[in-house]
Amino acid sequence: MTALTPTGALDCAATAAHYRERVRRNLQDLGFAPGMAILLGSEDPGSVLYRNLLLKDCEDLGIQARHEVVGGGLGMVKAIARLNQDPRTHGIFIFYPLRYPELKDDEIMDLVDPGKDIEGLHSINIGYLTKFRKRVDSGTERRAMMPCTGRAVLKVIKRGYGGDWLAGRTVVILNDSLRIGRPLSAMVANLRATPLLCHLHTNPAHLEAMIRLADVVVSAVPAPGYCIPADWIRPEALCIDLSHEGNFDTGALKARGIAHTDTRKNSVGRVTRAMALLNLTYAAGWEQGLARG
Repeated sequence: MTALTPTGALDCAATAAHYRERVRRNLQDLGFAPGMAILLGSEDPGSVLYRNLLLKDCEDLGIQARHEVVGGGLGMVKAIARLNQDPRTHGIFIFYPLRYPELKDDEIMDLVDPGKDIEGLHSINIGYLTKFRKRVDSGTERRAMMPCTGRAVLKVIKRGYGGDWLAGRTVVILNDSLRIGRPLSAMVANLRATPLLCHLHTNPAHLEAMIRLADVVVSAVPAPGYCIPADWIRPEALCIDLSHEGNFDTGALKARGIAHTDTRKNSVGRVTRAMALLNLTYAAGWEQGLARG
């Protein structure tokens, strides 16, 4: 297994490789191929691309993955109910936002069996996160499911700068969604850092002031053309881009020597996928009564 030692860089590929090896080890311990269901609400190009990458990861690791596109909120409700009862399905991964007019995403998140919620977005799992509970209870080795994207961000930082680097630092998060910004804010606070949660409606003058103070800037603004000015960012800060479009001028960041991820070659997405598959091995292990590392 690759060593997870500080490197002074944000290396998403190396971080993902490390955790894929952990997934592989857990699969060997399980002794069977767990099943994962992937649900999409539409053929959105971004979701389809990410789904295909996730399917490729599953194929490479020997995980049994099934996928389907579900039209309409009622169809999604039925699909989740079916998969919750399916013993071949150990984890359910849903691509948000779904944009069903008749059903909100947070309602759909709470339909998934918490034990199969490998995205860590069910209210029960978010509750464990908020309470900083790594285990479901003190008498079991059963891990609480942690949201994949936020966990991926922290793992990338940990690899580059060490596990205690965030303590006492300021982290600006430009996204207040239930999937990314809010869970990440709780995770950052749990590590004794100060999260500043922002969004598109944050006063621009206040946003600039906060970014100029930040040790880490995490952005996931889903608006084409949105870009954080590079001169707002301190030279020693870290920039983590979770958007599809790109929220940073990577050329300007490189010119100033600012450590950063991007949306292509050094994307956090590959680490997020590894976190989902790691959660899948935990879920499958619980069903077999096995503790996973």
